[in-house]
Amino acid sequence: MIESYEKVPIWKRPSFDEEIGEFKRTAEDINIPLEILKKAFPTGSLSELQDDDWLEVENCDSSDPSWTREEARAHLKDKRDFGRIEEGLVRGAQMPAPIVLYRKNHRPYLIAGSSRLLGCRVLNLRPVVFKIDLKE
Repeated sequence: MIESYEKVPIWKRPSFDEEIGEFKRTAEDINIPLEILKKAFPTGSLSELQDDDWLEVENCDSSDPSWTREEARAHLKDKRDFGRIEEGLVRGAQMPAPIVLYRKNHRPYLIAGSSRLLGCRVLNLRPVVFKIDLKE
């Protein structure tokens, strides 16, 4: 699955404050108080997203492995600068890791980073995500 590039992205810990809109949306979508997500955030960690989890991630376009670059570009046109995301991924730019919430008896849930994951999917790169394990 992993393609060879001169460099790979440098995934960094995301910022709760910069992703607050995504956390609010997630809290509403899955009916969890925002404060619970905020409290769990500091315990999160960077981790490679494994194939079996990637196929199961909810709220995530890239869980479908059949995407092509052209389809991704068309899908994100007028939403994200996908060319900039692609360039950053292959040139080894520092990027905030996508955020995935793990809960007992639930599929993993993407909080933020859908475009970055889609870029990884079409470039055949193994993504690193910021994994929040919510103890329920």
